[in-house]
Amino acid sequence: MALSQEQIEAIQIDYGIVYLNYGEVGENLLGPTRGGGEFSVKASYRDIEYDGAKGKMKGMKVVEDLNATLGVTLIDTSIDVLELAMPFVVRVGNILTAASASVGIIPSAAYRKNVTMFAKLISGQYKKITLYNALSEKDFSLAAKPKGESEVQLELSAHWDPVDTESVLYEIEDVASIGGDIIAPTVITVPADAAIAIVVTSSLTATFIEDIKEADVHKGNFILTKVSDGVIVAGVLAYTAATKVVSFDPTTDLAAATPYIWVIANVRDTAGNVMEPVVVNFTTA
Repeated sequence: MALSQEQIEAIQIDYGIVYLNYGEVGENLLGPTRGGGEFSVKASYRDIEYDGAKGKMKGMKVVEDLNATLGVTLIDTSIDVLELAMPFVVRVGNILTAASASVGIIPSAAYRKNVTMFAKLISGQYKKITLYNALSEKDFSLAAKPKGESEVQLELSAHWDPVDTESVLYEIEDVASIGGDIIAPTVITVPADAAIAIVVTSSLTATFIEDIKEADVHKGNFILTKVSDGVIVAGVLAYTAATKVVSFDPTTDLAAATPYIWVIANVRDTAGNVMEPVVVNFTTA
């Protein structure tokens, strides 16, 4: 049986290249590594049992939890790497300490925004795998070896964001290159900042200069607020990929002669670059 050209080009042929906070401030390459990286997903399933069932039944299976990890072995034993491997430590300069403060809730600052691995395909493109809110949970050990290098075993787990119901645990996508696009997207809004006399029946639009990730078009990233009482305005978001336009249509008319703030944030282009937050102040007619 002959393979298709698409099947051949999709063969992964090289070890993974791993970044921390890819596309974010503080992006850095993890390395040198040994043995590449290994991405894994584990789902816990439950079958709904009922009288008369003949066994596993279609439509009667529930995913109860979902976990994703990226394992990588480093021979870099810098303080930065050791701090990454032990997220509970207290760091002062180049000193890591396991203190009483290490026991308890791990602070949010210990989580990396993402860990991203690129694996090269025969086609010349890359498989890009991104885990969000990454934290190492593997037991730590460091051995000094005669005529050998010490290894730091990292197992970085993705975490859901409990305050963002639209959060993504991980993404897998095909990209043309690594780091080819390092420019964050920008946007033109209607209304513009400081606009006045906006018709109360108006929809709001945000036109991006480049393609963005459709997964980022959700209510948590496009928030319209009434200034006087801080109430978030309900509405319908829509994204038209052909024109790169996000529209927001309020469910009810806006209040007359009233200031509003539209905040747009955490939107990424297809290369993963995150836009600077945009704050649009306007007043209705």
